[in-house]
Amino acid sequence: MNYLSKSSLCLLAVVTSLTATAQETLSDKLQYKVTGRMLMDGGVYLRNDNHFGNGTEFNDLRVGMKATYQRWDMKVEIGYVGSKVSIKDAFATYTSGKHIIQVGQFYEPFTMDMLCSTFDLRFHQSPGSVLAMTNSRRLGVAYTYNATHYYACGGLFTDNDISNLKNTSQGYAVDGRFVYRPVNEAGKLLHLGIAAIYRTPDGALPDDDNKNTFVYKSAGVSTIDNRNLIYAEVDNARHQVKLGTELLIYYGKFFFQSEYIRTQVKRRNGLADYTGQGGYAQCSWLLIGDTYDYDAAPACPSRPIGRALELCGRFNIVDMNDRTAEVLGGAQKDFSLGLNYYINKHIGIKVNYSYVIPGKHIREISDKNFSVLQARFQFIL
Repeated sequence: MNYLSKSSLCLLAVVTSLTATAQETLSDKLQYKVTGRMLMDGGVYLRNDNHFGNGTEFNDLRVGMKATYQRWDMKVEIGYVGSKVSIKDAFATYTSGKHIIQVGQFYEPFTMDMLCSTFDLRFHQSPGSVLAMTNSRRLGVAYTYNATHYYACGGLFTDNDISNLKNTSQGYAVDGRFVYRPVNEAGKLLHLGIAAIYRTPDGALPDDDNKNTFVYKSAGVSTIDNRNLIYAEVDNARHQVKLGTELLIYYGKFFFQSEYIRTQVKRRNGLADYTGQGGYAQCSWLLIGDTYDYDAAPACPSRPIGRALELCGRFNIVDMNDRTAEVLGGAQKDFSLGLNYYINKHIGIKVNYSYVIPGKHIREISDKNFSVLQARFQFIL
């Protein structure tokens, strides 16, 4: 029995123990509701030497269901993006006080911007540094301890999602995230976090050219034209280690969020190890509205409370070039400004402007600066 299987059985034993020791009389009624979201974008490239295509798209279109039975919750969502239908979240959760067990397909506990809902993002896309160095949802199991001032989460995941299962041995990942919240009250929050991932690559079929390879890629600030600005392919990999730090501050109408991410790949056959890194800082101010909400379960930022008008700014930088490792994945910087109007907790309108400065070895486009103006209508159930 491999390490991943043994660890999964240990976590299953914890679930059984927590269930057996629960003393409260819980409702025997099954509760459920239909969920869904629609994020419709339009974009125009104002400086367009790369001949990017203007247009509209559904950035995120989903339908799903949430169900609750006693201490158990389940969520399943199916999404349509880029002419493809795929399973998004598909997991069950058991909660006992401050203890949470989650099993299925969901995001790994790494980077708070990737963990928060797309409806709650300040801008149309997560920063390029986050997109390049985090994964989509993965199959796995995780345990979380969530208290007022402390949050800790650890998980075991495969390197595949439901839509990308291979007929070969899957890689695995061990994840950990810790958050300290010395200030955590209505309208005031100080969130300090650190996270890490250890991951092995997938196996490969004999005719697969992508054996023992990690890929880091990002389309940048918009998917209206989804060419990759960042694309680093690191072959002959033994394993990778990712580290991330987090800072989140709420103070009344003021909001500040920042992360730094670094990845290192240990390689085989005498090849030099690879390192990529990036980070971002963003802040917001409520022109209308009183304060921001906070999603304590995944320990990540949420939207303003009630009707609100929000002014936002962000700076992002990512560098996936490593000359020593002879991997030149590209670098970029970008500045973004946004104005977001939340009509209510279900409906919002967002307008973003981004100015992108391509760096050395940028992929698929020229190295000339460009900008894009985007608008979004979003609806969530």
